[in-house]
Amino acid sequence: PKPDTGDSDIINLKLDSGYNVGLEPEKVELVEKKESEGLKRPEVTHSEDKPDVLILHTGGTIASRVSYKEGGVKPAFEPEDLVQMYPELDEEVNIHSEVIAQMLSEDMEPGHWQEIGEKIDEVQGEYDGIIVGHGTDTMSYTGAALTLMLQGLDTGVMLVGSQRSSDRPSSDASMNVYCASKFLTETEFSGIGICMHETSSDNWCNILPAAKARKMHTSRRNAFSQINAEKIGRINYKSGEIQKNFEKEDEEYELRPELDDNVGMLRIRPGMRPEEVDFLIEQDYNGVVIEGTGLGHMPVNAFDDKTQHHDRILEKLSELAEDTVVVMSSQCLNGRVDMNVYSAGIKIQEAGVISARDMHPELAYVKLMWSLGQASDREEAERIFQENYSSEISKRSMYSG
Repeated sequence: PKPDTGDSDIINLKLDSGYNVGLEPEKVELVEKKESEGLKRPEVTHSEDKPDVLILHTGGTIASRVSYKEGGVKPAFEPEDLVQMYPELDEEVNIHSEVIAQMLSEDMEPGHWQEIGEKIDEVQGEYDGIIVGHGTDTMSYTGAALTLMLQGLDTGVMLVGSQRSSDRPSSDASMNVYCASKFLTETEFSGIGICMHETSSDNWCNILPAAKARKMHTSRRNAFSQINAEKIGRINYKSGEIQKNFEKEDEEYELRPELDDNVGMLRIRPGMRPEEVDFLIEQDYNGVVIEGTGLGHMPVNAFDDKTQHHDRILEKLSELAEDTVVVMSSQCLNGRVDMNVYSAGIKIQEAGVISARDMHPELAYVKLMWSLGQASDREEAERIFQENYSSEISKRSMYSG
């Protein structure tokens, strides 16, 4: 606290001795005014002995830093800025950077997925690895889209996010970026992955298949988990130990960025009405993903006076499926849709609804956009959707429990 000098206009200075001295401003003679030099940006030097890693910045906290001059968080996308944020990264790789966008991931549109995919296509082969800095909220959507657009990609691409901003002591940004870079440059991994904390501690990072990963917690640093799939690998931040769980596959690469974003979603729950399906019909969607209950169900059976409207839901569903590709996924996330077990599922299939198999709803949503974008008609879109292109559909259901 300011010492009580009896005069609020007095300027108090703390001396090296620990004592305070008070000065009257009008009696102070300005001898020299020195400008603050601020923080010097480190010099970036590239070496032929180090691998080259490109960081593509799209937004989020992963590549932002606090600007005390401007009073907020600002993007740090020059190599010098990134070296300042992640000095240990500069010791091991040559950092290159480029900005695609600067936005919160919840504001991303399918067109941004295409822009990211086309940029990766443009530079793939020029770098030993590519890191896409991305907000965590919709990272799984982008990961699914890139997986489908860039099938057979020979370069390793890692989507990396941060749950805590870089100004916080608990930030996970530096560790996630470092682990992603190390995995990309020290393994033969190719394709699209997601690198995030495995636990809330700073020990291991998970490398997850981007199409099968999902954000499962609002704020924990280990927010991401794989759904109906195995990890690609893991890496120990402190020791550098790398554990791999993948085999390098030689596939023919082809960029396939076309999407049809005229796709809607419907979440099933008790109390829904036929008018909700009517709304989907009125919107003239080319595709609709239903988030069903359990094995892929929705209320289509009339048992009593309280459920009489369920018959109309089924009628409207059949009407919707006449001109629209309708897909059934499950709110359960884990497990596989199977509409052959109960009579409700059989009715839903007879109405024209197809199965998302073991694709979680977000993945099914992106896969349907991509399928419609690749197809010339509805029948072809349904066929494409049900085929496995890049391990987005598992050959068998994973059991854990």
